[in-house]
Amino acid sequence: MDIDTLSKGIGLFSAALATLKQAINLLPDSAHKADVEAAYERAYRELKIAEAEIANKLKYEICRAHFPPEIMLSKDDKIWVCPICDNKKDKRVFAKSTIG
Repeated sequence: MDIDTLSKGIGLFSAALATLKQAINLLPDSAHKADVEAAYERAYRELKIAEAEIANKLKYEICRAHFPPEIMLSKDDKIWVCPICDNKKDKRVFAKSTIG
């Protein structure tokens, strides 16, 4: 499976979850609605975990300051920033050698 196919599949699943969340919000408050909301939250967390695992395998940086983990973003592959908590990782610090 190539990365484009995988990315498209995750995108479609994310869109389906977003649609499900909108439908849940239309339901009247009840025990059944609470059960559906709990199932949605489990599915959303599993999706975020899967995204992080795939990104990690592709050598992207992952923010583990919260759960579920989030894929960090970078414009230059040197400074990575978490879009959720603004946690930063500067890869330039690790690239410098201290051996003279």
